[in-house]
Amino acid sequence: MFVVLWIIKSWGYPYQKRYEKILKEQGLLKAQDFLYFDFHKKLWPRLVAVTRRFERDTPATLVTTAHLYTESRQFHCLPDISQFNHLPDLHNKPLKKLSAQIAAGFFTLFEQYCDQCIAEANGDKKAIYQMRNLSPIYGELAKLSRGLHVTPAHYGRYLKGTLQQSDVIAAVSRLVNDDFWYRRLKAHRTRWREALLIAAMAVNKNRSPYASRQAIQEVKSQRLANMQYLESMDIEDVATGERFDLVEKVMQSISNPEIRHMELMAQIAGIERVASARGDIGMFITITTPSKYHPTRQMGADKVAVLNSSWANEAYTPKDGQRYLVKVWAKIRTAFKDAGLNVYGVRVVEPHHDGTPHWHLLLFTDKASRAAAVEIMRKKALQEDGDERGAQKYRFECRHMNKGGAVGYIAKYIAKNIDGYALDGLTDDETGMPLKDAAAAVTAWASTWRIPQFQFYNLPSKGAYRECRRLRSLCIADQLGDVAEKVRAAADQGDFENYILSQGGPCTPRDQQTIRVAREVSDKLNPYDEAVSNVVGIYAQLNPAAGVLKTREREYRIVKKHDSQAPASAVAGEGLDLLKSAIGAPRSPVNNCGSGDWQAWEDSPALPADLSGKALSDVLQWGRAMEINAAENSVQREEISVSGPRVISRITLTPKEEAMLPEVRRLTGLMGFEISNQSMETMFIKGMSISFGGQRLRVRDGTVQLMDLPEEQERKQREFEARKQAHREALQARIMNIGEMRKVQ
Repeated sequence: MFVVLWIIKSWGYPYQKRYEKILKEQGLLKAQDFLYFDFHKKLWPRLVAVTRRFERDTPATLVTTAHLYTESRQFHCLPDISQFNHLPDLHNKPLKKLSAQIAAGFFTLFEQYCDQCIAEANGDKKAIYQMRNLSPIYGELAKLSRGLHVTPAHYGRYLKGTLQQSDVIAAVSRLVNDDFWYRRLKAHRTRWREALLIAAMAVNKNRSPYASRQAIQEVKSQRLANMQYLESMDIEDVATGERFDLVEKVMQSISNPEIRHMELMAQIAGIERVASARGDIGMFITITTPSKYHPTRQMGADKVAVLNSSWANEAYTPKDGQRYLVKVWAKIRTAFKDAGLNVYGVRVVEPHHDGTPHWHLLLFTDKASRAAAVEIMRKKALQEDGDERGAQKYRFECRHMNKGGAVGYIAKYIAKNIDGYALDGLTDDETGMPLKDAAAAVTAWASTWRIPQFQFYNLPSKGAYRECRRLRSLCIADQLGDVAEKVRAAADQGDFENYILSQGGPCTPRDQQTIRVAREVSDKLNPYDEAVSNVVGIYAQLNPAAGVLKTREREYRIVKKHDSQAPASAVAGEGLDLLKSAIGAPRSPVNNCGSGDWQAWEDSPALPADLSGKALSDVLQWGRAMEINAAENSVQREEISVSGPRVISRITLTPKEEAMLPEVRRLTGLMGFEISNQSMETMFIKGMSISFGGQRLRVRDGTVQLMDLPEEQERKQREFEARKQAHREALQARIMNIGEMRKVQ
């Protein structure tokens, strides 16, 4: 199978090395036993199971038989999309070509459906706008799209029978768009690769905990590319032309890990103070998935990771484990509501060493409700496979906290999931590795599988909190009332306790909170002809006559720095550009959505409307939209006074890599290249290479390698074969001469 070639190329070296060692020390029979019993019997079924989950489930030429109206007809288009099953080995260029082919195929199919519809309506073109015709067309296209692991927009409405004409137009506009397919296929490729590495035992405490080495390198590379992009751009006021440094504004926002960490810790401390004032008690809950979601199990006193045979039946991914936990939590929330229990708190999700997610929940409730709440959570958490061995002990755990211990319970988990902030010198309990390194792997895991790491439950809106913080030192009592001013003042001071209480307290429904975020439909449509709803300010629900207080009066856009302002690495023509591609996926770990509508969130566009144009599509990657929005939020507020230099999360080289820099400089100098420090760091992080004069210089696995290019290797191989043939001919001539001499004797 094709995916095995990618596995062997990307992570097959340990198996090859072990095979060669057995072959050398124990002989061919033992080596063949290793290949058959270890690889073929154990690993091969896992790889096959993963491939079956990720490969296409549609014909190679987008052929479909549709029963749309009065007769059955077969529609087809010519573009060949068989390369979809080769996604793990496709680079960006062939991936773009495949995206264009798929988009063209859907466009052709849609045209054929419309032509049939018009023909059966006796040439009436208005027939294609009727929902009785559009809905079945959407259904056929959705069937093909889902076969390529892409759920079209508004698919939920189609299933409920509430699909509208505008929904179909928006969905089809995506399906015929090259960039839409490129982003989706790129994300699918990333997850497919990681799933194969999980199946091949490359992700566990024995090898690379939480995420594969490839995933960690790709996320680091993407962050480096993001930083280089931010350093080369400004944010400009559209009306006045005033410019601000984009990096500076981003680092003043929650995109800065230090600020994000401080905000979360302050909010949790505020929640704890609210609970203390109300007399509520805290619980620290851990919920894990059934054993079938784990690709490995631990064995022996050292807890060595070994294959979990039950995992290969379904080949569950970390995303599947997250969906399971979301469903469990939805059942728990429903049970809380039915029982009339007021429970509130925060949830943190993090991976086990093999990538399977589990949840830590810091929850508060009144003392009389605690036993009932714990029983509900235990029952729902063990509802599936609750009788399996170890389920009662490991699948659900509840610790009752002492007074004042909430922040201490969850602080490590928050820091571990935000770039390892304030974790110097600490060790990860599960893997034994430094928590600083574990944090990088956890971040890569969340980015690869697009799993939001934090979520608040039954607490006032954080969106309103941040909008209020934009109104620094501005009294809004005259506009929205005294109660609204209390909310704003608490947010301005970072007092999350009083913010919660001023908004109505925990467990207050959104429609009864003091301040809500105001949105209005923009005049500009997104690239798929959909109306866009933008945040414009806040309004007081208790005072509807007051109207909306706008917090976003100015409009900004992202522009390139002037050449004189651009950093050296961003000026065209200077040094080597080693950043030609990077994976797309890093995103904010914080999710403020409390509705639990995960499918709708996953199917939303990756970029906002004003950033999805062609000029920026090649530069902006998944997750960049968060940074740009954060910059706009920051620049519209008054300048934040910061004492001392700002801390910027930059990627650093290891001591071993720094020791290798002189040798790399010497070799590149001999090749006639002069590489900047930034390009040198990129070369180490991304593992990229330089080719010159038939040779290639690259950095791989902590070593500097100078090797011949394939063409040079072929030339040398031909020379070797020629010398070998000449030697063979000379030997044959010598043998013939000896034979003639014997005949003479």
